[in-house]
Amino acid sequence: MTVEFALDFIPRRMKELGYGDNYITRWRHFQLEKNQNLKIESPNEYYMLIKPDTHIAVKSKTGVFDYADEGINEMQYEHKGKIQVKNKSE
Repeated sequence: MTVEFALDFIPRRMKELGYGDNYITRWRHFQLEKNQNLKIESPNEYYMLIKPDTHIAVKSKTGVFDYADEGINEMQYEHKGKIQVKNKSE
């Protein structure tokens, strides 16, 4: 997902979810060391992956994003709830 796509997508997605224009867009940039894990608790937030690195794996209740997992037939760029992020580079 690119920044341009996200800026176009987010307002439409928030309307689909019933929020209308009642939401805040916040940019967060995470930097993880090699093999570092990050857990994010976001019961009332949505996270969108923007240009994720090929070594990053993300899992949440909305799905999985992991280029290295050949068993995944659809990568999810939108995540919420308990989100697990891992830098799989060695």
